[in-house]
Amino acid sequence: MHLYDGHRRGLYPDILRSCWLITALYVLCTGVQLFFTEHDVSDFFWYAIVFPALKMAAINGFMGWLFRKERPYAEYQLIVGVNLFICIIIVSLYELSIVFYCLIIPLLLSLYFYSRRLIVFTLVQALLSVVGILGISSVIRANLSVSELIMLAALLVATALIINNLRKHAFALSRELVTVTQEKQDLQTKNTLMEKLSRVDSATGLYNHRSFHEHLTNVMAVSEAHALHVHLVLLDIDNFKRVNDTYGHAVGDTVIQFVAGQLQAFQDADDFVSRYGGEEFAVLCAGKHMSRVIEQMEAMRQAISEMTHEQLNGEAVTVSIGVRKLEAGMSREELFHQADMALYQAKRTGKNRTIAAG
Repeated sequence: MHLYDGHRRGLYPDILRSCWLITALYVLCTGVQLFFTEHDVSDFFWYAIVFPALKMAAINGFMGWLFRKERPYAEYQLIVGVNLFICIIIVSLYELSIVFYCLIIPLLLSLYFYSRRLIVFTLVQALLSVVGILGISSVIRANLSVSELIMLAALLVATALIINNLRKHAFALSRELVTVTQEKQDLQTKNTLMEKLSRVDSATGLYNHRSFHEHLTNVMAVSEAHALHVHLVLLDIDNFKRVNDTYGHAVGDTVIQFVAGQLQAFQDADDFVSRYGGEEFAVLCAGKHMSRVIEQMEAMRQAISEMTHEQLNGEAVTVSIGVRKLEAGMSREELFHQADMALYQAKRTGKNRTIAAG
């Protein structure tokens, strides 16, 4: 549902409730006037209170039935209904020429819809209402002077012009607000994208070296971080220099992307996977024991080694993995050093294997 449409549909029952309230106030005020009127009390009761109130109630009831369902041109129907409601009051209080100025109310109501056509329609309707009332009531013609009539017409036209100007400026302001909002959203999107690009490795989609160290810093800043069962995994593609030298850097990039994809496929929800640099990757695991980390890395290593690649003339890619658990009192340098030593041991003892330090 469009936001404006929802508010507009809520406007109709609100206006209707206002009309019922005005009807009640009319009955109350004219009922008080009944005790002070110079007219015949019976005539005043019927022609100034009962009959007008019944007519207003009929208009209110008809509008209530009309707006039970959404209809085309509902805003025009609302304006006509309110105008008729005002005309009943004008005719009923014919001695008070000031009530003619209540015809401004439909004009004010038309502003809500921001339609120039509706404003013109409401103005023409108000002027025709004045002409019609004067045509059917000689008493009202006698009570309304020419100067008052001119002032009334001028006031209605002036009100319509002001309302139309407000409409134009409101539209211009809304367009400016939309433009500014869109520019801010575009800027925010660009900033978010730039921030993401500064944290993500463009070739693999994994976090980069900077992001990894920021995450590790945050983890190690936690009190008793070792109790979180934090493990550092360092992974290196075996014989990667030979791949580049033999098949070219384009194939080397494909191999890196393949290994990155396997890392993503085998990671758990709390794992933080990054391309640490070149053909080396780093994974920070938390919330699981060493046995689970080894099982996870071994499953991934085996899946990588069992897949052959056409770009490598049917050869497979292998990786070596070093793992170290964060212990109490261990610094980040010690953690990296021992994980790196485990990786070096995996390389030195034949590659394509996982070694856990400690």
